[in-house]
Amino acid sequence: MPLVPDQLLIRDVKPNDFEKLYDIDRICFPDYMAYSRAELRFYLRHPFSISRLAEFARNVIGFAIGRIEPGACAHIITLDVVPGERRRKVGSALMEVLHAEFRRLGAARVMLEVDTGNETAQSFYLGLGYERRELLRGYYDARSDAYRMMLIL
Repeated sequence: MPLVPDQLLIRDVKPNDFEKLYDIDRICFPDYMAYSRAELRFYLRHPFSISRLAEFARNVIGFAIGRIEPGACAHIITLDVVPGERRRKVGSALMEVLHAEFRRLGAARVMLEVDTGNETAQSFYLGLGYERRELLRGYYDARSDAYRMMLIL
């Protein structure tokens, strides 16, 4: 069942959201891909990071972290949507907000990494206009490969 768009709230991440975001990341990714508490805090607190979360009916159902990199490039660090809320445009809404913020800050392109075995995620990003650019062998803890994907804004 699709979400009612005006009931989906995309907002800035607040410090008291941390535990929920950490839990969601642990649900969304296997242990060797999920961020440790220290890594997640680092990305959330980084001065060039942009973090947004999605709420529906006052429940956090997803979040995204991106960062502005040198050379007019932005980087999607993570996009996490709880499994029961996938295919309901939550990820698309989060990415749309990050892309708009990247454009506002002068980024010309966005890159991200996605597991080569995650065809659903690859299809999602291809649908947003991303293209596969590079194979990164052993990217995820030397256990699995990733594609670097890029979008020209």
